[in-house]
Amino acid sequence: MTDSRTFSQEVMPHSRRLFAVAYRYMQVAEEAEDVVQDTMARLWNAREKLPPEAELLPYMIKVTRNICIDRLRARQESEPDTDIENIPSDDGPMTDNGVEDRDRLRQVTLLIKQLPADQQRAIKLKAMDDLSNEQIARLTGWQQDNIRQLLSRARKKLKEMAQKQGLI
Repeated sequence: MTDSRTFSQEVMPHSRRLFAVAYRYMQVAEEAEDVVQDTMARLWNAREKLPPEAELLPYMIKVTRNICIDRLRARQESEPDTDIENIPSDDGPMTDNGVEDRDRLRQVTLLIKQLPADQQRAIKLKAMDDLSNEQIARLTGWQQDNIRQLLSRARKKLKEMAQKQGLI
């Protein structure tokens, strides 16, 4: 993928999906856009080494996620009082439903952090990054049957924990 036309045809159509991933982490549209631009620049610079088309989207999501994590860590280091879990979702006023949704999302995020590491990773890739089981398998090297089992166990455990806390 050495020419700009091929890059535009194979990489650029995924920019909206990358924005969605970045927004989930950054929670501010402008920062998510910056992350996507940074991702595209990194992909362009590495265009000769990009994986084949079948593995390209999971790779792009991984690059985007890593850039987000790096930026959030840098933010936390420069502002030590900043708790990544408490970053506001936007700069505008929140409606009651928006506040409730954000609180519920934080509670679910805390529940996910209580899962074993492999279940956490599987549920995040499936639910937050919207990857198929096949894409998760390519990204992680796990068998698809194992992924289905991890997701099933994670969902069951999350449901139990949410019921105990009165979330559902």
